[in-house]
Amino acid sequence: MAKTEQKRVPLFLPFMSKEARQNAASVLRTTWIGEGPKVREFEEALEPWLGRKNVLTLNNATSGLHVALRLADVRDGEVISTPMTCTATNEPIINEGADIVWADIDPESGSIDPDDIERKITKRTRAIVVVHWGGNPCDLRRINEIGKRHNVKIIEDAAQALGATYRKKLIGCHSDYVVISFQAIKIINTVDGGVLTTKGRRDYWQGKELRWYGIDRDKRQTKETYWDYPIKQAGYKFHMNDVAAAIGLGQLPHLEHLLAQRREQAALYQEALEQSKTLRSVKVLPEADSSWWMFTVLCGDKKNRLELWRKLREEGIDSGEAHVRNDVYPVFKKFNQGRLPGVKKFNNEKLCIPIGYWVNKRAAKKIANILASF
Repeated sequence: MAKTEQKRVPLFLPFMSKEARQNAASVLRTTWIGEGPKVREFEEALEPWLGRKNVLTLNNATSGLHVALRLADVRDGEVISTPMTCTATNEPIINEGADIVWADIDPESGSIDPDDIERKITKRTRAIVVVHWGGNPCDLRRINEIGKRHNVKIIEDAAQALGATYRKKLIGCHSDYVVISFQAIKIINTVDGGVLTTKGRRDYWQGKELRWYGIDRDKRQTKETYWDYPIKQAGYKFHMNDVAAAIGLGQLPHLEHLLAQRREQAALYQEALEQSKTLRSVKVLPEADSSWWMFTVLCGDKKNRLELWRKLREEGIDSGEAHVRNDVYPVFKKFNQGRLPGVKKFNNEKLCIPIGYWVNKRAAKKIANILASF
């Protein structure tokens, strides 16, 4: 009897609930598919998951970073950021007219190094952008203390960190601005989309105008004439639509279960890595609880990483680097100011392995056995 071909375990796989499909179909049968009542309903439903009431949904998380940078007034200044992230973190800084200053990272976690942040602050520093690699929170207490001491805004690129916590508070409420992604392969998605939370109410109202041409749609609808409204600032077309919001409303009830699955798998992988003589897991701060959007294995060097990638591939398991350090790309060349040893080490040895609802218990145990015996 011929051997049955093994089904591959992908590194990422979109989640789409039955309720989300039904909600989308329902909105598509109406006469209002742009930004409307579903967007407002979704924003209210997100509040308990973000720990904040100043919630603005957008067409994607990159747009959220644009708005946050605009609110922080970074133009013609400097923004301290990490190169160890998706380019979507740093391209908005250029597009908003600021210079990037790279800070190093902790090579054991992938998180930006607070000590290096403070070393890099100058009179031109307008904001600090931090990234929660794979959903693993960085040291927000120290980073926010630095921001307060130097009067510099903190922007969290928490694209991967929905449901993560720091000091028992959900990611979404710690800093001046927090951006989370609902892109296709995030823990829950709205096909594409994102959300921005702001600490200040004034920033919320200004952000609400910025996301739609400088117009607050709700205020516009209270005018005696629909077209009579002032535009005081040039905005963008960054708003979410009701189809995406309806999908999000159908996804949210599943978030708690999806997070629990990932945390269970992460614990299995961490236990396996403790048995390996070569591999190790990324460090998680004692006061943090990761969302585990990605599970990152630290392999020691490029050679070990390639060998692990091959072993996993032979068993039908996909893996990959996920993101490459941004400072190697020509678009960021002008901002390279010096050595970043932590970035170099982490970038050379990280490998992301499958974690999520599509990884059944049998597959998770197979992955764990490969890690333990490596």
